[in-house]
Amino acid sequence: IDVDFVNLRAEEVYEANSRIPTSKTRMFGTPLEDALRRDFTINSLFYNIRTRKVEDWTGRGLTDLMETRLIVTPVDPHETFHDDPLRVLRAIRFCVRLDFTLHNDIVQAAMSKRVHHSLHVKVSRERVGKELEGMLTGKHARPGCALDMIAELHLAGSVFAFPGSFPGDTGHVFGPVTGQILGVDYHGCCGKDGPEAVALAATHRARGWDESSALLALLPKVMESHVAEREMFLGEGNNGSPSVMDSRLLHICAFILPFHNLTFPDAKGRECSVTTHMIKEALKWSLKDVQAVSKILQHVDEMAEILSDIRTQSLQLQSQEEGGAAQLLLPFPCRLRSGLLLRSLKEHWVTCLLTASAWEIRSCRRLEENNSGDSTSTGAIDELPSRHFYRATVGELDLDECWKVRPHLNGKEIIKELGLPKG
Repeated sequence: IDVDFVNLRAEEVYEANSRIPTSKTRMFGTPLEDALRRDFTINSLFYNIRTRKVEDWTGRGLTDLMETRLIVTPVDPHETFHDDPLRVLRAIRFCVRLDFTLHNDIVQAAMSKRVHHSLHVKVSRERVGKELEGMLTGKHARPGCALDMIAELHLAGSVFAFPGSFPGDTGHVFGPVTGQILGVDYHGCCGKDGPEAVALAATHRARGWDESSALLALLPKVMESHVAEREMFLGEGNNGSPSVMDSRLLHICAFILPFHNLTFPDAKGRECSVTTHMIKEALKWSLKDVQAVSKILQHVDEMAEILSDIRTQSLQLQSQEEGGAAQLLLPFPCRLRSGLLLRSLKEHWVTCLLTASAWEIRSCRRLEENNSGDSTSTGAIDELPSRHFYRATVGELDLDECWKVRPHLNGKEIIKELGLPKG
């Protein structure tokens, strides 16, 4: 049996923008001091091996754990989160995975600009990425709820930090972030802009994160519809196992999707994607994740355009049938266009399809809201386009795993047949 022996810790004293304790920190503390410096009351319980009893030095840890099911800090949450800002993300993880509720004091502290700033400057991006990973995967994970809570607490900009906004990242950014957020021109600030420009950029980012929440709200229905279509296809006796979605990547892509048209210049003047930078530098996730998210968001607009075409054709057929025409079948998507898209996306095509489905539905609803002036309108906009595309791709068009098929000719064979010189 491996046993760790640790001393009871007293209150730690940190530098202004660091998590490293200073020499003013006392090495040993009392049980009460140790309990009060813990992140949450449910994590400040001791087990006395002599009396074989649980000791609750905060006076409420057992109640919060067994009765009220509350996430509460032992002391003022502003102080707790400022000492270690990562605790605010840990609170979300515990709340979502354990089905607890955040205490109102924690909610207020989590929304404070001081905590947001501390999370930006005091916590390594690797720790932020690891904590987010804990929310998205594993037993009892609810990625949609976790990301939605991040957005509600206005923490999205601190977790999915923009280029140049956190320590150590300035070397990657050699110009402002530009592009569009939901069709509106965006121009990021470089430290030389006035307060009005800074406020305008912040407003545009906030609007983007609001759209992120709206996209997350659509995902359960989109995913449910896809699963039903897939099971129906398999239930018809079709052979093989069609490609599946990646729930983790789906939620991440949907959440940062409103910012996928933003770029910034690097040292060589090349345009770099903001969303790619979020995954690579702000979260420090693996190269595999960076490439997957980049590929999905690179092709999401084309996939959404295909789905929009399918919806338009469906509405036209519906209109013809209402006019007395015989029932018509919805045509399949262009096989060449679909095949080229799948060859680029490879195993991520289903995840891209569902991301694009949510994006296309939201685009329809935004158009509907603008035309009607009713921001609460939901309309009868369903997931038919994505279901039709999936059914056609894995069925009649037989394009699933087309990226594994070797081309009939390659460059070397053509050069050899034509007797051309190499190179």
